[in-house]
Amino acid sequence: MPNQPISRVRRFARPALALIAAGALVLAVAGCSIVKPGSFTVGQPGGVGSVRVHFNLCTTDTLAACGPNGSEAETLQYLVGIAVPPGSTPPASFTAVPVGGGAPITFTRNDEVAPEMAASSVAIQKLLAQAETPEEKAEAEAFRQVLGDLWPPSGLEGVGYLSTTVQEFKEQSVEWSVDADFGLPAGASGAPFAGPFNGAIAFGIRVVSGTAPESRPVRCIKLEGEVMPNESEAFCSGTTQRAQVASADLLISPPKKPAPAFVGGSGELAFSLKYASTAPATPTFALSATTSAKGGKAKANTKNFKPGTLDATTHQAPNGTSKVTVTVPKKVKPGTYSVTLNAKAPQGGVASAVGKLKVTKPKLKFGKVTLNTAKGTATLKVKVPGAGKLTVTGKGVKKAKKKAKKAKTLKIKLTSSGAASATLAKTGSLKVKVKATFKPTSGISVSKKKSVVLKLR
Repeated sequence: MPNQPISRVRRFARPALALIAAGALVLAVAGCSIVKPGSFTVGQPGGVGSVRVHFNLCTTDTLAACGPNGSEAETLQYLVGIAVPPGSTPPASFTAVPVGGGAPITFTRNDEVAPEMAASSVAIQKLLAQAETPEEKAEAEAFRQVLGDLWPPSGLEGVGYLSTTVQEFKEQSVEWSVDADFGLPAGASGAPFAGPFNGAIAFGIRVVSGTAPESRPVRCIKLEGEVMPNESEAFCSGTTQRAQVASADLLISPPKKPAPAFVGGSGELAFSLKYASTAPATPTFALSATTSAKGGKAKANTKNFKPGTLDATTHQAPNGTSKVTVTVPKKVKPGTYSVTLNAKAPQGGVASAVGKLKVTKPKLKFGKVTLNTAKGTATLKVKVPGAGKLTVTGKGVKKAKKKAKKAKTLKIKLTSSGAASATLAKTGSLKVKVKATFKPTSGISVSKKKSVVLKLR
């Protein structure tokens, strides 16, 4: 690393600005790696769903471009701060993959990194703002190019990562590529996130040694007052690069309650689909459905979903609906099963939601029997579990049928027939055994028997 930062220290008259130079000097001494200029991008490769943050790390001897490491060999740790929209779901870790040789670097989320970087960034900006003379302002602007702007930028939330140890060697030239996927945040009032998705990056370095182990707490140099930095502290930049992508989000919501279905029948679930986007084109999603019911088949009522025209203010499309019909085999055991609706964008991104299907065997329940002794008939109450047809038969009684449009109690009139009528008329009493059979609109039939005594007085 050239001695340019040291010469700047000598030229500064104000102690505060001299500390800024000292901060740059710390970077020179601690090791020379940077976020490659122009490498930070934000994209949504799947067309919907997670956003991918990409950047490259590289060795340098100028702080402005990739190149051979200009400092002496040292063991280091890298710090990365990524600013994203509040509520985004960050990855627990990511890997910096070497480009053209070298060892990979693993970064793990660290809750100390983001607040330390933010505090360091605030201190840096305060010091830069103290420049008064034209010469000082010019020097402050030069350092701003290295130290960056405020991090995280207004409206964004910082997430910090700390690397495993990295061995840097003098004159070594290495570059790493990083891809980290962040889940989209929720939109306002539970709506899908319309975008755009903004991001910003900050970078830091700290030395690892016998007296400064990698397990120590993270502390970034604050450059406050006239106190010189401690060598165990990390040099942390502010925002050095920003990017954004016009993102899209599809929010699928399942029914609030489990949909009913009988064994051997079918059930229907209505999913709501909400789409929002700031992207220039609206995709058509391919719909598919699955169920955890063994042998069951789930099918969406339409093959595709095309969101309607986006609102110019909210960037949201009118809500859509997709109904999924699930066919339940006769061998499936009663229980609650999952039903998943998937919507796949042309680029490969998938949005999905899981609903519930409650499978039961249809059951009949007999209620009170009311006798009409003047006519020798009886009224039997039968509670049916859903839509379907109830048929009551038995030796000595006329066949009776009734339909139900939903679960309810049906009243069936029992009337003697044939020789049984003569017996009833002669003895005034007739015991009959009836069989009630219910055939659901969708599902297997169920039967139940009951003895009834008809009386005629």
